[in-house]
Amino acid sequence: MLTGRPALATVLLCLVCLLALKPQPAAAAVRCTRDIIKWVGELIKKTSDLQWLDCRLYTPTIQDYQNCPSSTLKCFADEVKVLVKEWETIGVVGFRRLKLNIKLEILASRFNQTESECRQCELLKVQNATVFLEDLHSTLQIINTDFCK
Repeated sequence: MLTGRPALATVLLCLVCLLALKPQPAAAAVRCTRDIIKWVGELIKKTSDLQWLDCRLYTPTIQDYQNCPSSTLKCFADEVKVLVKEWETIGVVGFRRLKLNIKLEILASRFNQTESECRQCELLKVQNATVFLEDLHSTLQIINTDFCK
């Protein structure tokens, strides 16, 4: 029977082997966005109350997502951050706690892509908050169609 350091090393080696054998979630499962799409729906409802706020945001299209999913989602994340800050300046609070921009950044990191062929966010069409959120919602619906089982 092993004792001391050799025993500890053996236990650690067994633990590493077991972790390596643990099934990892499929790539499709980690790209499923049911919670994010729900929060975007809540933001869309809120924008109808704030039509007078002329917030303009760079808005990726479905075509942008199909060509460059990661950079498109990063752009959406950056612009959501801008939108939440705009709302906070007029006293609309509570949406920062959703951390939607962080969740979109995490989702973006799950798509492997080279960004050399992708358009920068600042080169995209500028839209109002309602159109921006509806386009984000549509993009998330496509992701769910492709990756949620």
